Amino acid sequence: MKVGFVGAGRIGSTTAYTCILNMDVEIALVDIVEDLAVGEALDLNHAASALGKHLEIRGGSDYSLLKGSDVVVVSAGLARKPGMSRLDLATKNAGIIREIAKKIAEHTPESKIIVVTNPMDVMTYIMWKESGKQRNEVVGMGGLLDSSRLRSALYARGVEVRDGKVFIIGEHGDSMFVAKSIASTSVDWDDALQETRKIAAEVIRRKGATIFGPAVCIYRMIRAIIEDTKEEVPASVVLQGEYGISDVSVGVPVILGKNGVERIVEYSLSEEELEALRNSAKILRERLAELGY
Repeated sequence: MKVGFVGAGRIGSTTAYTCILNMDVEIALVDIVEDLAVGEALDLNHAASALGKHLEIRGGSDYSLLKGSDVVVVSAGLARKPGMSRLDLATKNAGIIREIAKKIAEHTPESKIIVVTNPMDVMTYIMWKESGKQRNEVVGMGGLLDSSRLRSALYARGVEVRDGKVFIIGEHGDSMFVAKSIASTSVDWDDALQETRKIAAEVIRRKGATIFGPAVCIYRMIRAIIEDTKEEVPASVVLQGEYGISDVSVGVPVILGKNGVERIVEYSLSEEELEALRNSAKILRERLAELGY
């Protein structure tokens, strides 16, 4: 099995490290800064060797390194800076994603793609559109991370949720919301949700970027695809009629497996939740229109 990374920065390299800790997979790191990709690959090889693993881990700027990847993780793009929203990045990162999509389609057309670059929902749609892939083959990582942050906020308030569906869906941004109708517990969500919406900006203010949380969530999605676990997670996917929404990528519950998105899970959401999901879709569709989609 092989996992490719477009973007060898902190998120890409930390995700690759998480993968070699937990799976025996070949790794390819591609970055516009060739020395960074080569250096990270060398370092990861040494880490694997320390674990008694001798994996093929290569890095460089040539997209041909991705050939044969089962999954490609795309985190390349301009980073979100303090005071910026994810949507502020849209115009600049859209051009980057267009080029990456074409190169992935050329060098590893069989791979599934996990999009991390922000604004993630918008970039997921552009990746799907420009790569020519089926919509089940392109998925965005956001909802799983937001849901993990929500669980952390709940735990700090004395509510521990080990199992069950505590999902944040909608935009990976300010219009995200808790899918209360499918939650396995009943609590006062509002305070924890507000913290969840703001916590990424707080991490960025203090250390410059969010790294470990995203890396572990990306790894979980990679594992679900490679090991065909059929895990249910909230993730961004292009909708074509599900929940009454079409032609936009937005966070909803999905089943992940060897085919990528095996199924979009349509729950009976409350009217309030459906309206919130439609609002997220409207925000994202407006930004896509501004970008010419």
